[in-house]
Amino acid sequence: MLTKFPASRTAILAGGGLFIAVFVALTFINWMSAKSVKKVMLVYVGAENCAPCDSWQHNQGMVFRDSEEFSQLDYREVKSPNLFDVLKDNYWPEDLRVYRQAIRQSAGVPLWLVIADNHLVMQSSGLTQWQKAVLPKIKSLLQES
Repeated sequence: MLTKFPASRTAILAGGGLFIAVFVALTFINWMSAKSVKKVMLVYVGAENCAPCDSWQHNQGMVFRDSEEFSQLDYREVKSPNLFDVLKDNYWPEDLRVYRQAIRQSAGVPLWLVIADNHLVMQSSGLTQWQKAVLPKIKSLLQES
C-alpha cells in the first residue's frame, strides 16, 4: 500500500535534495578553480655591463641556484652585452619572445619574469625586488604545485 507523504515532509525532502545538489556543485567549482600550478619558470634578464646584474648573479643568484626552489622550476637567462640591447631579438630565444612583449619600457635590469603554466604572472626589476617580491612569488607558486 502506498503512503502519501504530507506536503511538509515532501518540501523538506526536496529542500534537502536541493541543498545537497548546491553543496556538491559549489565544492566541485571550488575544486576546479583551486587548480594547482604545474610548471613554474623564472626568466632572468640582464646585461654584461650591468653592475647590479653582476651583483645579483654572484650573490643572491648563486644562493638561489643552490636552493630547493631552483631545482623545482625551469630557469632561463637572457643576457646581452650591454644595457641598451637587452630587448633585442638577437639575445632572446624565440620561445621567450612572447613574454618580452609584455615588459614595461621603463623596466630596468636585473629583471625577472615569473611564468606559471605559460602565463606571465609577475615582472619585477631591481636588486631590492628580488627579496621583496620575486622570491616570495616563486615560493608561493611552488607551494601551489
